[in-house]
Order: sequence, then structure tokens, then C-alpha cells
Amino acid sequence: MLLQQCNEVQLWVMTEVLLCPTLCKRVQLIKKFIKIAAHCKAQRNLNSFFAIIMGLNAGAVSRLSQTWEKIPGKFKKLFSELETVTDPSLNHKAYRDSFKKMKSPKIPFLPLLLKDITFIHEGNKTFHDNLVNFEKLVSLCVSFFFWTGNIQNGKWFNQSLYLYPPAHDSRHAYTDYLHVIDNQQTLFELSHRLEPRA
Repeated sequence: MLLQQCNEVQLWVMTEVLLCPTLCKRVQLIKKFIKIAAHCKAQRNLNSFFAIIMGLNAGAVSRLSQTWEKIPGKFKKLFSELETVTDPSLNHKAYRDSFKKMKSPKIPFLPLLLKDITFIHEGNKTFHDNLVNFEKLVSLCVSFFFWTGNIQNGKWFNQSLYLYPPAHDSRHAYTDYLHVIDNQQTLFELSHRLEPRA
């Protein structure tokens, strides 16, 4: 469910920007998404933070040079700072270091959590000579609790990820059913319509 939400938010960001017909409105929208990403990071919701940054960094959006040129300097600087956290080099070192410093509760970037757990699970046998490999189990627990906080906050993590507030107004209805275009070719066609190749 969280992986689906991450993908959906990324596509939603792209869709909203690429369906915005005027340059001025696109600039305003990108500024708003940069602010939302900064807010998600401040609230320690790294899953949504990554989704928004990845949506803005997607090829169909990042190629809009006329639009990005109009983004004010302070927003470009903020975006650049946020991008450094998502840098995948050295096994996402910048993100891991930033995540360690954040106090709990916090929502990790789920694809990276799953990658770490899969790597531990696939790279280590569960049994050695018919004995349970406790080192593997300890490694899985350490990895899981690194990403989700300590054991005390494990309860918060489960509740925060799977329980959603009831829909009270149109904002909840809007976020429950995001309009997304889930086709990369269509997204690039929209991008080229907005800003054709020189």
C-alpha cells in the first residue's frame, strides 16, 4: 500500500505539472511542490518527501527548461538542498545520515527499507546445519528498527502507516483519488507539447 502510494504521489506530481497549460501557473505549482516536499521532510515523512522530489526530477518534468528558469533563486536553492538528501550515491549515504539524526516518529522511504531487508534475507541462509541463523534474524530486526524507530515507536509506525483519518472534506476526497497519468510516453508527449525541443 505504501509503495503504491509512493508511486502514485510521484506520478501525481508529474501529471499536475504537465497538465498545467501556462508557464506562470507551472512555475507557481513547482514552487508549491518544493514547499510541500520541504514540509514533508520537516514532518519526517520521508516516503512522501522522496515521491515529490522524484516526481519533480522525472525526465518529463526536469526537461522543462523554460519553466525551471523562471523558478526564483531561493526555491532553486531549497530544491537543490532537498535533492542532496535523495542522492543515491554511496548506498543513499546522505539520506541514511539525515534519517539517523531525525527524532522519532518518522516514516522512512519504503523502497529503501525493503531493499535493505531483501538484501539481508536473500544474502543469508535462514538455517545452518538445521540450526536457526540468529545473526540473520538480528540483522533483520536491527535494519527494521533503524528505519522505523525503536521498539517503543513500532506501535506508532504501524498506526501511522495503515490507519487513515476519515474523509471529512473535499481535501480528503481529493487526496484519496489523485488524478494520475500512469504512462511515461503520454507524460513525455505532454512535456514536449508544453516546451517543444529547440
